[in-house]
Amino acid sequence: MNFWNEENLKEALGTANTYNFPENWSSNGMIIWQGNFLPGNMLLAKNDGDSKGINIENNLDIVKDCAAILAVNPAKYFKYNKPVVELVGNNGDAIIKMARYIRKYFRGKVIGITGSSGKSTTTKMLVDIFSSKYKTNSNIDSKANTTWGLSWNMTRFDIDDDYWIIETSLGGGMSRNGAIVKPDYAIITNVAPVHLTGSMQLEDIAEEKSKIFNSMKEGAVAVVYSGMQFFEIAKNAAEFKGLKLLTFGENEDDDIRILNDNGENKFIIDGVSYTLNSETIGKHILLDMAAALCVAKEDGFPIEDALVVLRNFRTLEGRGEEFCAIIDGVGKIYVTDEAYNANPLSMNAAITAFGEKYPDKNKIVILGDMAECGEYASKFHRELSVPVDRITPQKVLLCGKEIKVLEDEIKDKYETKFYANSGVLISRINEELSEGDYLLIKSSHSTSLYKLVEYLKKFKTEP
Repeated sequence: MNFWNEENLKEALGTANTYNFPENWSSNGMIIWQGNFLPGNMLLAKNDGDSKGINIENNLDIVKDCAAILAVNPAKYFKYNKPVVELVGNNGDAIIKMARYIRKYFRGKVIGITGSSGKSTTTKMLVDIFSSKYKTNSNIDSKANTTWGLSWNMTRFDIDDDYWIIETSLGGGMSRNGAIVKPDYAIITNVAPVHLTGSMQLEDIAEEKSKIFNSMKEGAVAVVYSGMQFFEIAKNAAEFKGLKLLTFGENEDDDIRILNDNGENKFIIDGVSYTLNSETIGKHILLDMAAALCVAKEDGFPIEDALVVLRNFRTLEGRGEEFCAIIDGVGKIYVTDEAYNANPLSMNAAITAFGEKYPDKNKIVILGDMAECGEYASKFHRELSVPVDRITPQKVLLCGKEIKVLEDEIKDKYETKFYANSGVLISRINEELSEGDYLLIKSSHSTSLYKLVEYLKKFKTEP
């Protein structure tokens, strides 16, 4: 049953006029980007000077199936013979108001996930675990985790769900995001030097991430990686709010501890050892699993059942997904796609895990820029020589602007080539590859190395 009707829509927006609404009208939520449209959605019309919303005139194919159009200039859309809502104020405010409103009526549990890296993977793990037994909803598929992204997703959630599992970035401000989501469980996967602007330091990122706790009720649960830098900041923030603090990591006193015991991946929980598997898995993935298990255990989800789900977990596109490709004139190659995002922490983890998994293979590491590293960008890019040296690749291909400084650090040790942009690299990639190569592709999204992945996927085949 759809949550939204004319009455609660007007109540959510506070001041809004409605036009052409039929009796018993309802909707399943709102979208602000046409790519996520579902029949029955309301469309938020983009205004001049407003970045949020849909250009209605350019997307008439979805107008016929929409429930209504929300706009600050309603008369412009009467011609489509659709219900129209007149918004007072800007589009961003309307999105937030609707998310706050539907959150008030949700009686299930909300799990909020943030962190500098691993938050999408942890979110997907939690979705897999809880959806195996319960009704869940999440913003994971839309990749929209800013204030407005998570908010429009929430307007489409079902208030009869058991769990809402919501990933949130710093986009729009963590304090505001936390106030919208109001999590019952909040996870901080880690902090890393990303989103640094002006004179911001890593300590500031830890403080900002910890603001996810600000709107939580006393006795709610905070889950924090004990090994992250400035852990004490998150710990103090949780304790100040009267939250129950659970930790995960490699320390003996962690609520969930990861351990590699003679090649077996294990979790130590309440003194009991649980074996995941004996596959080569990056430590960062095991830590994400531990974070998800903290919530599952605290909520009463059977650990063994959760482990069954995690054993079958498949990494996300752009975040560790693996595939094979057969390219004419090259042969069969193996690709690890980490091209969605990057920061110093996730770069180190991905490169290290790649080397551990394929120690004896012909490894080609393709690295792009790490965005938003602030005044330390050059330093952080140069320091990537440390994990690169750790895995001794046969070749390193660099792409972007900031990453070029790494060339001087490694060119005397490995075959190294620099490409100014992804387009040039794609045009030459076949020349760089040989039969049996194992590729790691890692960068921030802005470098567009995902386009290289898209090119290679044209030749995707079974392993």
